[in-house]
Amino acid sequence: MRACGPAVIAAWQHRLPKRGITDRRQTTARRRLIVEVMLIAAAVAGIVVFRNQGSQAGSGVNLYTSSAPVLVAIPVVIIVLRLYPLALRGLLRLSARASRAPAFLGLARASRTALTPALPAFALVLALTVAAFAGMVRDAVTNGEVAASWQTVGADATVTPAPNLIIPANVAREIAAVPGVAHATSVWNALWQTPDGAQLNVLAVDPASYAALVASSQGYPQVRAGLLAAPTTAGAAQPVLASPQAVADLGRGAVSLSTYQAVVAPVRIQVAGVISSTPAFPGGGAFVIVPVAAIKSTATPPAPTPTNQVLLNGGSIDHGRLSAVVTHQLFGGTVTYRSDVLAGLTSGPLQHGAFTLFTLAVGVAAALGLAVMLLELALGASERDSTLARLATMGLGEGQRARVVALEVLPAVIAAAVAAWACAVTLPRVLAPDINLSVFTGTSIPVPLAANVVSVAVPLFGLALVAVVSLGIEIRWGRRRGAASLRVGE
Repeated sequence: MRACGPAVIAAWQHRLPKRGITDRRQTTARRRLIVEVMLIAAAVAGIVVFRNQGSQAGSGVNLYTSSAPVLVAIPVVIIVLRLYPLALRGLLRLSARASRAPAFLGLARASRTALTPALPAFALVLALTVAAFAGMVRDAVTNGEVAASWQTVGADATVTPAPNLIIPANVAREIAAVPGVAHATSVWNALWQTPDGAQLNVLAVDPASYAALVASSQGYPQVRAGLLAAPTTAGAAQPVLASPQAVADLGRGAVSLSTYQAVVAPVRIQVAGVISSTPAFPGGGAFVIVPVAAIKSTATPPAPTPTNQVLLNGGSIDHGRLSAVVTHQLFGGTVTYRSDVLAGLTSGPLQHGAFTLFTLAVGVAAALGLAVMLLELALGASERDSTLARLATMGLGEGQRARVVALEVLPAVIAAAVAAWACAVTLPRVLAPDINLSVFTGTSIPVPLAANVVSVAVPLFGLALVAVVSLGIEIRWGRRRGAASLRVGE
């Protein structure tokens, strides 16, 4: 027993510090867990407050509820910081079974080095999120302006005659033959009434050409020309497409419509389908779409169905030629171009100021992300330089050394990219209910805010590009220094 005494005392003396270190590590881990849980709870509470009170904040700025990007980034960064070591250890185990030394060495060094500290990681993720979100808002406003232009004009160009006049058939054909016109259709838009006295607009169209034009437009439900086919039974009602407002007046049974023009016979119709909006009547309201063949003239000889609107679609319509045809062939006629309406929306002072702010936000976020990324790479540059020198001395080629360094740094970059992607996808869902982007279009048309691939991918691609270029410069610089850096370091 006396012989074992010194050994027991020595073991006990060495046991106490180790136990103390273990206890301190456990205490630190528990404190970190408590802080992280509190931060996540505070972030979730802030998001709930934003959803409940964001639309009731009035004209003032609520600094707490307007910090949604920060509130979304906090739990995402915490979760990524927790999962990153687990994923890295799993990759390290897989690489240990392979015979490629660079992969194992790179992942081993990455696992020994903790992920970027919480604050720089949070700053990097927040910068990427802000850049992506600014891109999403800009794209949403741009798409909203395009949708508003379609809902205002109905087509790329709309030709209308002077009030109470019509467009002759030969002029309509000349208009449709203007260079650049891909789809053209003639419409007779007239006010008709039901037997109960309810008034609605009847749009007499050629089903085939009108369906083709609608298919080439944006934001309008498609027109199924087959639903407008003439009835096969004599005396049966003509199937038509009607708006919800018109359906409320017509019902689902057969109804006879009459016009104020005595030379046009009444038409017996029946709703075959409901359509919410259509290019020939972009303002919306009570309307029905009727095939022009169903409109019968009571004059002797029968007169053709008049035309008071020509809709044109085409990406390169010759505006000069179209305006010349309307000016010379259609007295008092007007042409409304969708491109002019869109230009008026995009050039407004509100849109210009908002887009300038979006550009500044993206620029500031990019500068912040670049600074954080370069700082993180610079902090480990000295150690990586020594590693490159050792690997060169051991006989590893430049390509192998590059893979070691890449696998040491890129996992952290990928983790930050994943966190930024999660934030960018989540943020529109949090903010969309309380952000009204239709103020930029000046219309009541909703402007949805949603994540899109381009807005999210561009900042992430920029981050990856900065990391790859920086590492490439570092590797080339290390190659020039060669093994001399190893001797100097030693």
